[in-house]
Amino acid sequence: MTYEKMKAVLQDYNWDNGFDVPKQMLLDENCDLALALEVFYLGDGFGYFQTFAHNIGGTKEWFCFISDLYEDIDNGKYKKSEHHYTIPLSQVQRYQLRKNNIPEVFLTDISIPV
Repeated sequence: MTYEKMKAVLQDYNWDNGFDVPKQMLLDENCDLALALEVFYLGDGFGYFQTFAHNIGGTKEWFCFISDLYEDIDNGKYKKSEHHYTIPLSQVQRYQLRKNNIPEVFLTDISIPV
């Protein structure tokens, strides 16, 4: 699947349909760090950070999906490319997450290379 097609599918994806489609995208050779981060945040990655702080969580399936994706991103599985992504967090949210030792990869926008 092309990168553009994956982006289009992701934008229209109904997360109530499960995680099979996002998992397929994450396995695609065209998936880069920008797309992986977008999947993470669209899949309620911010809620995942809140599970640490408040000991709450979603379904077991969601937790497995999002925690595996968190580990893959943190371990460098996805590489930067020519695509960009703006992390959907306010400055206050980023500050609070930094205080909770969330890795910078989840807090730093991916800029378009110059």
